[in-house]
Amino acid sequence: MVARLEKSRAKLCTAMVIFAVVAMSLDACFGPGPAAPRDSSTAAARPLHHTAQPGETIYHIAHIYGVSPARLMAANGLSDPRQLEAGQTLIIPLKRPTPSVNFSSWPAARADRQFTWPVTAGLVSSPFGMRNGVMHDGVDIVAGTGTAVRAADDGSVIFVGHLRGYGNAVILRHSGGYVTVYGHNQRNLVRYGAEVARGQVIAELGSTGRATGPNLHFEVRFQGQPVNPLAYLPEPTPATGISFVRNGGS
Repeated sequence: MVARLEKSRAKLCTAMVIFAVVAMSLDACFGPGPAAPRDSSTAAARPLHHTAQPGETIYHIAHIYGVSPARLMAANGLSDPRQLEAGQTLIIPLKRPTPSVNFSSWPAARADRQFTWPVTAGLVSSPFGMRNGVMHDGVDIVAGTGTAVRAADDGSVIFVGHLRGYGNAVILRHSGGYVTVYGHNQRNLVRYGAEVARGQVIAELGSTGRATGPNLHFEVRFQGQPVNPLAYLPEPTPATGISFVRNGGS
């Protein structure tokens, strides 16, 4: 009888934790989509890729990534914007700031706990904190549709599904009272209750929910409270594929 009571209590506690995490997540990630890089003096980066969705135009896609329509067309051998077709994969000819210079312009005191980057390449475009009068509980990382989204650490899946604003989302619980959130996914690849390893692919990056283009909305929460993810992620080196919009995304 005692064992059965303890088991029921454990299930109730787990359900309460999941409910609290999801409830806290509902109203974040509102406001405009990813900011575009505007520094013309930066070094060239490896190109991103974007799969055109039905109804998208060259002008819309160029605006998402902060490149000119003419440059986007030239990079993809297009002479007429009407040549774009749904399902076509475009090379996005981005330029990026040097990470070792611009990471420091995104202030975040180093935390003792360190996770791994949830994508191996991308442009960190929007910071943690107030954004247009609304709290932004994570950071946004622009990358191509379908990019592998990876678990930031070992953990268990406590939510898989659709959240208002976030679109398709995965929430992981880690040791030490930490939770990480992965939003705007094109497709979730794990199931509720699964155990995942650090670096394991858990989703494909997308633009579901309130997003104007493909990006990963990534959060770190400690004991239920959102904290700046950049404090928990290692500083990228120039050799990595992570770069930053200048001035903390402002």
